[in-house]
Amino acid sequence: MDVNWFPGHMAKSTREIENNVKISDCVLYVLDCRAVRSCFNPAFDKLITVPVVYALNKADTVPAEVAEGWRKKLSENGFAVTVSGVDTACRKLLLATVKRACAPTLERQKKRGLNEHVRVIVIGVPNTGKSTIINSLSGKAQLVTGDRAGVTRAAKWVRVDNTLDILDTPGTLYPKITDRTVGENLAIIGSIKDEVLDPAELAIALIARMNAIDTGILESRYGRPVACGAEGLESIAAARAFKVRGGEYDYERAAKTVIDDFRKGRLGKLALERSDG
Repeated sequence: MDVNWFPGHMAKSTREIENNVKISDCVLYVLDCRAVRSCFNPAFDKLITVPVVYALNKADTVPAEVAEGWRKKLSENGFAVTVSGVDTACRKLLLATVKRACAPTLERQKKRGLNEHVRVIVIGVPNTGKSTIINSLSGKAQLVTGDRAGVTRAAKWVRVDNTLDILDTPGTLYPKITDRTVGENLAIIGSIKDEVLDPAELAIALIARMNAIDTGILESRYGRPVACGAEGLESIAAARAFKVRGGEYDYERAAKTVIDDFRKGRLGKLALERSDG
């Protein structure tokens, strides 16, 4: 399954990120806790020249030990926090961590008699919750959000307060995803636009991921065993009585159902990747 998606605005966004990192004091790198490793964009590696704070977002959607495992791993060489963007408690934690990362800048400003002020650029692949986190930091809905890829299409500076400005950037993938597992993981969490995907193939990949964790996950949700492959889609269609004209099972509807159930947390707190895996 081809899961690459790199519309024109992403190429423009990559250039904007490169230019704006140069005038920023810190990068806030937002990652989805359900697929942290897959959310790292290799194109960002050479662009980041300032301290980085990793915001492990949607921490409430995975087991606590998974989120904490990633936080510890990413804290080994930098700053990392686990947050839920819609939780107002994340504001205080993120602000404190950003200040820690920007401590050298703040110290230089203090020595020069300048008022405390830092500029932070927010980056990440699509649908990791960047705009939601910025709204939480701001204490109000300054940016449009949505649980799908491609909501933010242009970079925008937001004034959080007199000491902090934040640049929201569009979710940006890389031109060619060569690792099939990474591509599937990004598609499963909604970082790749659904319209460019084959829902049946993606659902089959998701079913395999769930069964590898615990075969009881899908059985608990749909009331019957769900095998890997097309047979699993048939089980889900039968459980939900999804049929098309002629009485055949509606595999596409079953596929979209299991994908949506995962994204909405109806299958439980689950992660596609672990820091020790």
